[in-house]
Amino acid sequence: MRNQLLAAAACVAVAMSGSALAQGRPGGAGGGQGAGPPMTPPGQMGGVGASGRAGDIASQRGQFGREFAAQQRLTAQQRAEQYKLQAQQRRAEAQAMAQAARSGQLRASAKQVRSAMKADMEEFREAFRLGRLEWQAMRDQWLLERDSLTAQQWAHRRLDWFAMRDSWIASQQAWAQARRPQ
Repeated sequence: MRNQLLAAAACVAVAMSGSALAQGRPGGAGGGQGAGPPMTPPGQMGGVGASGRAGDIASQRGQFGREFAAQQRLTAQQRAEQYKLQAQQRRAEAQAMAQAARSGQLRASAKQVRSAMKADMEEFREAFRLGRLEWQAMRDQWLLERDSLTAQQWAHRRLDWFAMRDSWIASQQAWAQARRPQ
C-alpha cells in the first residue's frame, strides 16, 4: 500500500514538472512567474508620476459614477414619460370604447375589454410600484368576475377606472408635496 502511494506521488510530481517545463517555467506548479507583470496597487508604483496615475484612476471612477447616476435619472424620467404617453393612448382607447358602447357600436367582447382594463391596471401597478396589499384591493374592487358585466358595462368601467387612477395619482402628489421640507 505504501509503495502504491509513493508511486502515485512520484507520478504527480513528474506530471507537474512536465507541464511547467512545457510552459517554460522551472519549478513546477506555482513556479513564481505569472502571465504578466506583478500587480502593484495604484500610488505605490515606482517611477515618475505614479501618484498622478492613481489620481487619474480615482478621477475616472468618480466621473463614471456621476455619469451613471445621471443616466439612471434620465432613464427614470424617460420611463415616466413613456408611461404617461402610453397611458394617454390607452385612456383615448377607453374613451373611444365607452363612446362606442353608448352609441351601440362597440365591436369588442366583454373578455377583450376586461383584458384591456387588466393590462391598464398592471401597467399602472408597475409604473407606480404599488404594494401587494394595495394592488390586491384595487384588483378585487375593479376586476370583477369575467362574466359579471357586458362588454358595454366593461367599457364604462374601464373609463371609470382611469378617473380613479387620476385621483389616486393626485392624492399621491399632494401627499408628497405636504411631506416636502419647506
